[in-house]
Amino acid sequence: MKLARLAEIVRDMADHDDGGHLHVEYHPDHWYLAEGSVPVILASPHGGMPRR
Repeated sequence: MKLARLAEIVRDMADHDDGGHLHVEYHPDHWYLAEGSVPVILASPHGGMPRR
């Protein structure tokens, strides 16, 4: 279930059509990332910052 949630987040970011990025990183009590996980920034394939 945890891996499925992460996959959903990555898929949603790829589907954004207005650009932007998302930080995915562990914090205490995070429900799907384990302590010691490497932080990652997901960038939209459309680049830039959201226009909304």
